[in-house]
Amino acid sequence: MAWRSSLQRVALLANKRATLTGVINHQQVALSNLVSPARDPRPSASANVASQIETNVVSSRHSDCPLHGMTMVHRFFDNVSRYSKKVALECGITGRKYTYEMLAHLIRRYGSALTRAGFKKGEVMAIVSPNVPEFAIALLGASGIGMPVALVNPTFTPAEIARQLSTVGATAVFGVAPMAELLKQVAQLCPSVRRIILLGPPQEGFVCFQEMLQDSGDLFNENIDIDVMNDTFVLPHSSGTTGVPKNVMLTHFNVGSNMTQNLHPGTSKNQFATDQYQETHICLLPFFHSYGVNGIMMIGFELGARLVTLPRFDAASYLKAIDDYKPTLLHLVPTLAYLFIKHPALKMEGFERLHTIFCAASPLGEKTATQLQEKFNMPNLLIQQGYGLTETSPGVAQTPLNNNTFGSCGRLISRTKAKIIDLENGEAALGPNQQGELYLAGPQIMKGYYNDPKATKEMISEDGWLRTGDVAYYDEEGNFYIVDRLKELIKVKGFQVAPAELEDILGTHPAIAEAAVIGIPDEHAGELPRAYVVKKPGMESVTDAEIRAFVDSKVSTHKQIKGGVEFCDALPKNNMGKLLRRELRARFNQVK
Repeated sequence: MAWRSSLQRVALLANKRATLTGVINHQQVALSNLVSPARDPRPSASANVASQIETNVVSSRHSDCPLHGMTMVHRFFDNVSRYSKKVALECGITGRKYTYEMLAHLIRRYGSALTRAGFKKGEVMAIVSPNVPEFAIALLGASGIGMPVALVNPTFTPAEIARQLSTVGATAVFGVAPMAELLKQVAQLCPSVRRIILLGPPQEGFVCFQEMLQDSGDLFNENIDIDVMNDTFVLPHSSGTTGVPKNVMLTHFNVGSNMTQNLHPGTSKNQFATDQYQETHICLLPFFHSYGVNGIMMIGFELGARLVTLPRFDAASYLKAIDDYKPTLLHLVPTLAYLFIKHPALKMEGFERLHTIFCAASPLGEKTATQLQEKFNMPNLLIQQGYGLTETSPGVAQTPLNNNTFGSCGRLISRTKAKIIDLENGEAALGPNQQGELYLAGPQIMKGYYNDPKATKEMISEDGWLRTGDVAYYDEEGNFYIVDRLKELIKVKGFQVAPAELEDILGTHPAIAEAAVIGIPDEHAGELPRAYVVKKPGMESVTDAEIRAFVDSKVSTHKQIKGGVEFCDALPKNNMGKLLRRELRARFNQVK
């Protein structure tokens, strides 16, 4: 690419000139009931005790992990002295790379350049980008000057992106050069956007990211007043339990807590970097997703890991990256698990350092997990499953290190509590092996939905319990099992699809009187959206292909109506007029 050499020059310049002088003066934030962490945030574990179940509330089996009062940027800077010369990020396609010391230097420069351009604390910057190493510079540089960062799926249509940016009032956007035309359309639809910053060669009408990195860095304020407990770090997208997508406010405290929770002793096999060892992770799962940005990138930085980025899924380049970099941990979703299971000639040399396969975002079935174990046939390999939501930063539960309970999504991580609420009365907490709605509490629970107090109140109770919308149960050992979803949300390859969004689009078709969308099972995608449509009188000639094409032209690929369209005379509703999706699901299962 034309801009590869430019990026390499920036990286080389930073490598020559980057020096970290003095000790970072962190702002001291008074946080009640928090413990200042030692250099290694994982205390010695007297932790592997059985899960505590009291009055039908399940507490983590782990001892309380330490929490802290640092911003995510200060936390990154705090690690640089330990990992300074180690590679932090490397592009798996071009090979350009940044050490931890280089990243810290460029984060300051980018934050200073934003300040020089007039951006201020509280304004929102959006990142609309595939996985590239510079994603982290944009994220932490903006966050370092107090700008919350909205995370946007780069495969969205211009209208979908503009809708998300307008909701949060984004004033700056970071993207990559090939997306210039798309982002120009977004800016026309979203008047709040003042500048679009592109990684790549200079283009008229855009700000060049590389040129911003030539800033002196003198306007980056190490001691800017950021409220760790209440100020937002990132704004990922989620549909919650119902409705259209919303912007989740995850504070510095939420994300920092979840990092420490996930690195608690007995929770994972990850190791902190030393002179002789460094974790290596292939970053294929997208950084715009909470799993990618918090569960992989930020935890990776805490470990001093080497993060190898891939901008898109391509089986050949993914497998080549595994062969080239020999990862120590693979982050998967079930669709990637199928890739390994069904690959006819998987070369095992690339997995010689692998200690864990971690799967989340969608349930990994017992059969699939067993097939994965048989495919790799490595006695010491941990196949670990996790559960969480965007609203929980995202981690809540992980299977134990001696995982022999395939089918379970795991046990609660440190400082996390859960209860199963009776579906009939909505109040009683149920005991082991009884199914109900899963409620969660812990320091990783989001602050709320951006500018949507009504949806926040529906999601989080006054005493801090978050409704997941998932039907679950737990056994006597504290293992949790997800069995169904109350929420209307559809999960396609781990990505959320809100039926209400597709129904709104279907409602604009001139031939449609009413429409409903459900998710139907699919072996590879997990679920696919399926539409049930009532035609308007006189519009009988409209076909399912026409309706699919109408919707598919307006949404990104994972939202397309790939589960088909079924015409019906009426949609099932209760006596209050509420749509009964469960009857549509039952109808599909009967036909199937």
